[in-house]
Amino acid sequence: MVFLAALPLGLILIQSAQVSSTDALTLLSEVGQRYADAKSYHIEAVEEETSSGELFRDWHKTFMTAIVMPGGRYHYEGRSVAGAAVLISDGVRQWDYLPERNAYTQGPALSEEAEKKRVHQQDELAASNARWIVARQGLLPSLLKSAELMPDEVISIGGKSIECFVVRFADSREDFKVRRPSLNRESIIWIDKSRKIIVKKVERSQPLTTRPVSGQVRFATETVVTYPVVELDQQEPATSFTFVPPGDARLVEAFSNPIGSGTRPEMVGKPAAELQLKSKEGATTSLSSLRGKPVFLDFWATWCGPCKGMIPDLVKLYDETSPKGLVWLGIDNDENPEAAEKFISQEHIPWRNYHDLDGAMAAAFQRNSIPLGVLIDAQGTIRFYAAGYETKDLQSAISKLGPEFGSLAVANANAH
Repeated sequence: MVFLAALPLGLILIQSAQVSSTDALTLLSEVGQRYADAKSYHIEAVEEETSSGELFRDWHKTFMTAIVMPGGRYHYEGRSVAGAAVLISDGVRQWDYLPERNAYTQGPALSEEAEKKRVHQQDELAASNARWIVARQGLLPSLLKSAELMPDEVISIGGKSIECFVVRFADSREDFKVRRPSLNRESIIWIDKSRKIIVKKVERSQPLTTRPVSGQVRFATETVVTYPVVELDQQEPATSFTFVPPGDARLVEAFSNPIGSGTRPEMVGKPAAELQLKSKEGATTSLSSLRGKPVFLDFWATWCGPCKGMIPDLVKLYDETSPKGLVWLGIDNDENPEAAEKFISQEHIPWRNYHDLDGAMAAAFQRNSIPLGVLIDAQGTIRFYAAGYETKDLQSAISKLGPEFGSLAVANANAH
């Protein structure tokens, strides 16, 4: 595990020579724009995350590769404790290969909209996260109010010595436009001075209090990411986007058991947890105050492709069920609620949305993946709980809430 802090933080700050925040933000914006403008890229990342508390310590490592060229061509690879996957498309065909299952699928390349709705296997988590490497680098400057330049450093990545700018920002000093009040975060980024690319970043977070929230154990986390390969606007050979399966690999029509698919029997039939829903205006509504009406909770985020892909179908279902008394509530997990509000406005999403600032709402409903849909009846009992669900399954569950929703079952049957 790689750790920072060769010097005490106070000494580092003295050496920073009071360089202005504007200079640091300008640098980050310039770097972020490089990533945002890239039409093609080849990036490899190694992520190490260590979480520790009074009674436990957990460490895991993830490898990610993202190679993208115009024309819908991509090559994503990922390997982590959750499994391994290779996702490839030449723009016409696409292949999903799961090495640990020694199986792969092959078919026509999905449209962008269809890809958004696709629910990934647990094995594919690291490869799926590789899709967002460039987007996250480009988005970072928009999340910050301030940052500071630290003394330049020379670090070694992949056996190469790289002279770097070093930028630091910390949530405890309200550098972020939106803070997580339950966390104290510090991030440091190393930027290759000659190429203006990010070659390393470290994020540390710890709870501001040791008092448990929603029954969860409090712990500190350090995540170290290095980027041994960063190529922007490069040319890649066609072979990067063609999959040649191993001789003994099985071609299957589809993989079974997508992550979080179906209901969780241990949740269905239980009383719904209490939630305190706080609007951006500051008004608070308790979930229990809605008792007497059925409620649907949509846990989502703008960085979740399947979440966004479901919105058109969910809006149609909202139009059918809201007049009959079903209350719809969105709960987003975006770092910056402005991103969620912008998407809601663009897509004309009609139901109320709440920002899960500290993760307490997700914890209350044991959310471990998104999209997650939770349907609660008028008595406060969970009747549907599913991650990566299909709208037709939610519609079927709603049809069983009472006679006023019975017509949905007919509509669902006619649609198939």
